[in-house]
Amino acid sequence: MTDEFSPHFRQFIDQNIQSVAQLEALILLRRDSQRDWDAEEIGRALYIPPDLAATLLADFGRRGLAKVVVQPNVRYTYQIADAGVDQLISEIASAYQDRRVALISLIYSKPLNKVQTFADAFRLRKETPP
Repeated sequence: MTDEFSPHFRQFIDQNIQSVAQLEALILLRRDSQRDWDAEEIGRALYIPPDLAATLLADFGRRGLAKVVVQPNVRYTYQIADAGVDQLISEIASAYQDRRVALISLIYSKPLNKVQTFADAFRLRKETPP
């Protein structure tokens, strides 16, 4: 049941997590917070394509959920300035361990993207003969 999560927890998920892959990437960064990761390493660890991992990592960088470390190539490390957000991510990681189904349900129970829904309303469909 998704109502077992606090309002702050639900709000963070609603604003920052759109997929299980994104959630798992954030949890992985937090778990190995002393390590710098690149997209290929995240992709291998989570069994996702490197281009998807790169998109997730870049998004974390924009949202302040990861620090961009530029060495010979772009790498990311977990670094959260706000201790409250770090604690919330810790709670989310624990919930993913203990109440995985409820958390996944919360992630995928969000309302559909309104722009996509609007665009789909104008999708041309092939007419079927009477």
